Amino acid sequence: MPFRPQIDLDRPVRDRLVLRTVPGAVDYLVEDLRALPATILRREPDRLLVEYTGALRPLAASRYFDICAVEDTDPVEGGALAALQPDGPVRFRVGTGVPDRWKVRDQLAERYGWVNDPRSWDVNVEPHGAELGALYLTQRFGELRRTPASTNPLVGAVMVRLAKIAPGQVVVDPFCGAGTLLVLAGEMAAPGRLVGADAQARWLAMAADNARRRDLAIGLVRADARALPLRRADRVVANLPFGKRVGTHRVNEELYPGALREIARVLPGGGRAVLLTDDKRLFRETVQRTPLLRVIKEVVLARGGLHPSVYVVAKRGR
Repeated sequence: MPFRPQIDLDRPVRDRLVLRTVPGAVDYLVEDLRALPATILRREPDRLLVEYTGALRPLAASRYFDICAVEDTDPVEGGALAALQPDGPVRFRVGTGVPDRWKVRDQLAERYGWVNDPRSWDVNVEPHGAELGALYLTQRFGELRRTPASTNPLVGAVMVRLAKIAPGQVVVDPFCGAGTLLVLAGEMAAPGRLVGADAQARWLAMAADNARRRDLAIGLVRADARALPLRRADRVVANLPFGKRVGTHRVNEELYPGALREIARVLPGGGRAVLLTDDKRLFRETVQRTPLLRVIKEVVLARGGLHPSVYVVAKRGR
């Protein structure tokens, strides 16, 4: 879905911006900012405060933040709020956590001619600043259909980065669900082939729809992750069932060994898998018992009250 911004992404701005991400992904956002006209003023586990000077387009291209807010609610000349291009007056809402909420609402309407519209807004005023709706992650890259356990796109971007997908490589997701990780792999890298497998036909239908929305060629097959109809995969990316919202720990005790054996089978020597799970002890013990596989990196993330880890698993050999 093409992005039709209600903001001038090429207009130079100078402002203090709050960029929100997920705990564990801040390092990757910092790396992106090194190439941009941004100075980091404050770092927190799930956000950065930056002094930004320049066009917003390169910032909007980053995959590692979902919300961009202007620290100071009052518009300043040359600031990010001045780059808004709504059809008519700026529409806004004020969040319930803002002190003197109704006073702030009235002041914004009186001073700047903004229109209070909680259902359809350009600016969402929260305690940390004024969020720019046009720079939400879903506005920058489009929405995807999701299953109840779909990978958060910020987490998925970290996983694709850790996969280090080289041009032309075959990328497989044996638990593809709605295909979020494969879509991100196709957009962030240059794979030769994308393949998704899942035991649920309804999730595969969602994945096919998401692939059409993003104009990506993704091969989809209904299959058990413990018996993949594939001979080789250069990279594997997958969000494993945690055994909490989806499945159970007891089911995982059988599922994880079979799935990791299949991953070891399809990966060549030197290949890698990037796997997300919150069933951590079982996962680590299973990797230790799986010939040729070893964990080379762990990144702890946080989302929805959980603290899953992304494990980078490499296959020994050449």
